[in-house]
Amino acid sequence: FSDFKMLTNLKFLTKKALCISSGLKRKNLGAFEWLLMVFALILVLLFLPVSIWFCVKVVREHERAVIFRLGHLLQGKPKGPGLIFYLPLLDVCHKVDVRLRMLKIPLHMVVTKDLSRPELSAVCYYQIENVALCSMALSSLTSVLQSLVQAAIRDVLAQHTFSYILLHRRKTGEQIRTAVDAVSGRWGIRVERADIDELSFPAELQQSLAAEAEIKRQQQVRVSHLMF
Repeated sequence: FSDFKMLTNLKFLTKKALCISSGLKRKNLGAFEWLLMVFALILVLLFLPVSIWFCVKVVREHERAVIFRLGHLLQGKPKGPGLIFYLPLLDVCHKVDVRLRMLKIPLHMVVTKDLSRPELSAVCYYQIENVALCSMALSSLTSVLQSLVQAAIRDVLAQHTFSYILLHRRKTGEQIRTAVDAVSGRWGIRVERADIDELSFPAELQQSLAAEAEIKRQQQVRVSHLMF
């Protein structure tokens, strides 16, 4: 039930992101909003040069900034790097780090095609491409992306046996990356790589391997007794 609920939430977020991406169009400001903008500009001009310190913000090389004016996202490319100008009291400046990030997926149990239940952890590397879309679509990037990666891991590993996953870990990771990127791309996020970090043997497989090792050891003991 929890997996179904998670997938339902992800589908809802995907549809919402598509609506947001199609709705990022230029909107005309109302008369009252124009009056507020003129009033803010007059205040800035009256209190120069002191007011200029409240109207500029430094955006570093690895950052991009989006500006919300009276609640509306300003159109155009994200601002930065460098010095950007915004109106105090009317604008809210939101800076986003566009460097490559790493997301660690904690150890959790999955079910493979041959009904094995191994525990695994994964690592996902991603980068924000569309700063405006990502800022509008997601409120908690890390938690949403982690849920998406875990759902993709369960879907991909359910198609393969445990032995196949052991022999083709890199190929399995690439399939996970493709599945995650197909959804996260609609939110302005590009997934660079996904890897299976730790993979533990299922308990039943460990018991069977231990039993086989014990049988081989007993056979070796019998052979050694017969030789002497």
